Amino acid sequence: MKNKDFFSSKFIYFLVSLFFAIVLFFNANAVQLKNSNVHTDIVETHSTTLYDVPIELKYDSSQYFVSGYDNTANVYLTSYNLVRLNAEEVVDTRSFQLLADLTKVKEGTVEVPVKVVELAAGVNAQVDPSSISVTVEKKAVKEFEITPVVSDKLLPEGYSLKNVSIDKKTVKVTSGASIITQIAKVQAVLPSDVILDNDYSGKVYLQAVDKDGKSLAVRLSPAYVTMKVDVALPNKDVPIVGKITGKKADTVKDFTFKLSKTTANISGEQQYIDQFSNITANIDVTNITKETTLKVALSADNVTVSPTVVDVVVTPIKK
Repeated sequence: MKNKDFFSSKFIYFLVSLFFAIVLFFNANAVQLKNSNVHTDIVETHSTTLYDVPIELKYDSSQYFVSGYDNTANVYLTSYNLVRLNAEEVVDTRSFQLLADLTKVKEGTVEVPVKVVELAAGVNAQVDPSSISVTVEKKAVKEFEITPVVSDKLLPEGYSLKNVSIDKKTVKVTSGASIITQIAKVQAVLPSDVILDNDYSGKVYLQAVDKDGKSLAVRLSPAYVTMKVDVALPNKDVPIVGKITGKKADTVKDFTFKLSKTTANISGEQQYIDQFSNITANIDVTNITKETTLKVALSADNVTVSPTVVDVVVTPIKK
């Protein structure tokens, strides 16, 4: 009887221990599963801001001209997909575009929404500004002469303009009917960063301006011209001074000479021109025993001399 009670007692303890072990096992797994679900629910959201994204306008360009609007906007993008988001940052791989639909607008200044179209799945977008103000007018076309403009402020001290030319004389202007009546001229203005210390040739963009010089909203064809600017360096006229050089013949006492020109023009940077009060013509009389006409070169350091050669009639005086 005693042994039987002993075994019964051990069996009961075994069942109780097993029960608590099973409870602890399921409880531990439940906690682990719950923690796993918590981590699964936390997904990182990525974001980026794209600046100055172009806004496309949808309208009948054969009938209307639009102006007075901001043509770019900033776009704030969010997505769980970082790869897709990175692709949207690059213009060449971007899927979406910004669109302002003006097809229902006839004429006047209106506020139109800026919409994001063709946005990739899984990407959200917000646009700033969400709308733009646009002026819609009937389209007008007119031809104007092109006026070249070169400011004297672009010339260093002592320089002057010799000639300004452009490769096209007229331009076709497309604009709104009211804007085109405000155009005073279409000009090709040489940029202010050009320094005219030498002749210039390059591309210069056109602009239409009103009587006050204010730039107007137009389309120009062509949009630019090739401008050529010839400049004259600082220059001055100085006397030509003849100087006898070389070895006289034994039968000659002295020489007289007559220059075909008595003055020369020197040109160059002002600092060098200021150093000259005359130009020397070196007359080599070696082996001259009778009246002779020589061609004598004219030159000077750091400046250009014109003419470069003068004729000199040399007459020997016999002993």
